[in-house]
Amino acid sequence: MINNILLRSAFLILLFFSSLIIQSKDIKKETEGDRRAKGIESQADRKFIRQDFDEAMAIYEKAFSYPLSAEYGGALHLKVGRLYLTLLDYAAATPHYESAMAMASELFSSTDVCNYLDALRFSGQKMKAIGVARRYAYRDAYHSDQRYQNILHALNYEGGFLPIGTPEFTVKGMDNANTPNSEFWVGVKAGEYFYASSKSRFHDPSKKFYHRSNYFSLDESSEYSIKNEGNTKKSLLDMIPTSLQNGPMSFSQNMTKMVVTQIHYGKGDGIGMTAQGLNTFQTRLYYSDYDQKRKGWSSFKEAFPQKEGSSYSHPFIFNNDRSLLFASDAPGGFGGYDIYVAHWNDRTGTWGDPINLGSQVNTEGDEISPGLFNNELIFSSNGHVGFGGYDVYGITYEEGQAVAGSLVHFDYPINTVHNDFSLLHIDENKGYIVSDRKLASKDDIFYFERNTGGERKKQMLFGMTESKAVSNGSINLIREERKINIPLREVLPGSQFVENVLSLYFDFNSYKLEKEGLQALNTWYKTADLSKIDTLIVEGYADEIGGQQYNLALSEKRALEVSSWLQDQNITLKLMVQGKGQIPADIDFSDLFPGYSRELSSSSLYKSLPLVNRIQLNREARRVDIKAITK
Repeated sequence: MINNILLRSAFLILLFFSSLIIQSKDIKKETEGDRRAKGIESQADRKFIRQDFDEAMAIYEKAFSYPLSAEYGGALHLKVGRLYLTLLDYAAATPHYESAMAMASELFSSTDVCNYLDALRFSGQKMKAIGVARRYAYRDAYHSDQRYQNILHALNYEGGFLPIGTPEFTVKGMDNANTPNSEFWVGVKAGEYFYASSKSRFHDPSKKFYHRSNYFSLDESSEYSIKNEGNTKKSLLDMIPTSLQNGPMSFSQNMTKMVVTQIHYGKGDGIGMTAQGLNTFQTRLYYSDYDQKRKGWSSFKEAFPQKEGSSYSHPFIFNNDRSLLFASDAPGGFGGYDIYVAHWNDRTGTWGDPINLGSQVNTEGDEISPGLFNNELIFSSNGHVGFGGYDVYGITYEEGQAVAGSLVHFDYPINTVHNDFSLLHIDENKGYIVSDRKLASKDDIFYFERNTGGERKKQMLFGMTESKAVSNGSINLIREERKINIPLREVLPGSQFVENVLSLYFDFNSYKLEKEGLQALNTWYKTADLSKIDTLIVEGYADEIGGQQYNLALSEKRALEVSSWLQDQNITLKLMVQGKGQIPADIDFSDLFPGYSRELSSSSLYKSLPLVNRIQLNREARRVDIKAITK
């Protein structure tokens, strides 16, 4: 008996030490694999920076032939996925994102999740994208990530959307300018419209710079037209060093100043990474003055001191050539790229310190491509409520400041579920915009013009989410499935429209359906003709009492509570469920306060009430709206 116990103990000890030896060998093998793979990674980095992309990516792939630790392997997969994304090779990027997520999901930032979702939907894997999106939908960090929320909207409406009636604008591609390369900027030089085209395969997801740029006139008869490329010795930008021709630029109205973009390599021969993506390719803004006496441009200088590790891009000179708008991810902003302004100092002969335009314009996402038309600041953002990707917005800009509450979101077809940016007005009725809505040809230039003839829906609603626009009838859905590379057709759907079904009200700080709400749901369910309904929209709301984030979560719980009831009835209709957060109640103060005058502040009257009275008045804000998209 004792011998058996000793034998078993000896066996277990031997097994334990054997496993330690095997584990030690595995660790040693992984350590050796990491070391070899890092050497291969460095070699691939050098190739990638030199733009030998095919060779670089093939070398990166060799690194995965070695046994790698989860920490290093996950980081390398994520890096390679990001790099494939810069080459717009979505199909090659997705398996690396998936491997990185399996090995080291903690490395994923919200930017990575959004880029992964874009790679899936742009490579035709919409259902997988929806599955991934659902994993993150109820995590706190993503409730406030507007880019993520916009992508959810884009997934809901991938088939397309159109205004009811004739759209405010028609949009068409510039066939004389667009190529399979990226056409990424339109500007004015001495009254002539020019654009930029990149001959590089590299495609910065943030749109801050482009390699190997050429600049051409949009006028086909111009000597600077792309039709005359190579036929003239004179270059449009022969006064600008090639190293400074890497992105948007700006000329002053009197042609005495220009600001251009330079790529600055911040990490030697390696490719550095941050939570936001690649940080190897940073950009700087340089400017030059025109010397009237010698009829030439001065040497280029940094526009102002620019911080190491940060990028500065998308310049726009305005205010009689005395002010400069630009985008930057410099520390101290709201997150991502923010829009700043700098003013010319006559005493020092330099641009002054950059000033952030504030929270009316900037968000935790990215804001880029600023410009001014009349008194409106035009810019693009993926951090405001939109259709998906970068959308174009306008905000009143007076006395050097953005006017609170004046933000507008441009309608379709100016904005789409893809990236739309760098809008330039010719006049109030026409202009140019850059978009990647035709994915096969990267970024393209589009011409837009206001529809002035025929019937058009008046007072199109700005500044709302796509689902909100659908639910109130401002835009309608196209239900026909088609490939994402095919442009949306400008035809109206036939009979489909949105109809209000009912509103359900909730107690203060509660998401439980009460007796009154359950009775209303049962009555509707027994009498509704579900065969005529395509989709049910379930939107939750909360009152103004309490914090925004808490109320957003509460509104989502209310919407989910109602959708769960619907699913329990075995309703097989498509459901669109969303929490909309807090909204103000529509209160008639004339009934509450005799002699109430509109000149008085309704807000101050409301805040003066006891909490119990405010809760009573806010009842209509604590609700879930159910709306039906009919067939």
